[in-house]
Amino acid sequence: MIITVASGKGGVGKTTTSASLAVALAKLGKKVLAIDGDISMANLGVLFNMEKKKPSLHEVLSGEADVRDAIYKHKTGVYVLPTSLSLEGYKKSDIDLLPDVVNEVADDFDYVIIDAPAGLNREMATHLAIADKLLLVVTPEMFSIIDAVRLKESAEMAGTPLMGVVLNRVGRDFGEMGRDEIEMLIKGKVLVEVPEDESVRAAALKKMSVIEYKKNSPASQAYMKLASIIAGVPIYAEDEIRIVKKESFIDKIKRLFGMY
Repeated sequence: MIITVASGKGGVGKTTTSASLAVALAKLGKKVLAIDGDISMANLGVLFNMEKKKPSLHEVLSGEADVRDAIYKHKTGVYVLPTSLSLEGYKKSDIDLLPDVVNEVADDFDYVIIDAPAGLNREMATHLAIADKLLLVVTPEMFSIIDAVRLKESAEMAGTPLMGVVLNRVGRDFGEMGRDEIEMLIKGKVLVEVPEDESVRAAALKKMSVIEYKKNSPASQAYMKLASIIAGVPIYAEDEIRIVKKESFIDKIKRLFGMY
């Protein structure tokens, strides 16, 4: 299955989700290929510490390398097709070749996870057309949701159904939108809520997925739950997600005065 992981805006944790989902699926025994599909602003390769690998997707899309020569196995068991940080490599790349490149190797894997560029542009249209399913990453903020709705509509026009929504960075701010409201606006199911977790940032600084960095952190547990839902693999009771949302100021007042 080819899954394009996308977001309507940047900064919502799309690349973190792509990497973490790939690692989580690999931990469940699946053969996974993670593709750094943002050929202009590559980040996925950085999390796997492969941004300097050559050949990369840039060389593949410029006709200079075979795709299988640009796939590397990470220590987590995830196979990675990274994109370099080279501006020259980006200029030489032909995004129109991406569908053929992906289809050439997709049957070798249980899951192909494509970390797509943020927003709606020509590159995104290509990523939507490739995918069997779209996985949207949003934060509980109005602008993130509005952009996600537009992206979902574009995916439907491309014939790509929505797999579901990852609600990321929950508990970060006061006045966040609720799960039910988000599902109503997007008209899609929130598969998992990923709480705000300092381990995510710490892991990125070490060029690691959060699951590698701290496997029992709240975010890691959430991503394992996401993988189990997608793969149809049950989570054992001891591994069930126990997300404790940050208590808001209003909640604290209500608790102190016995209002609930």
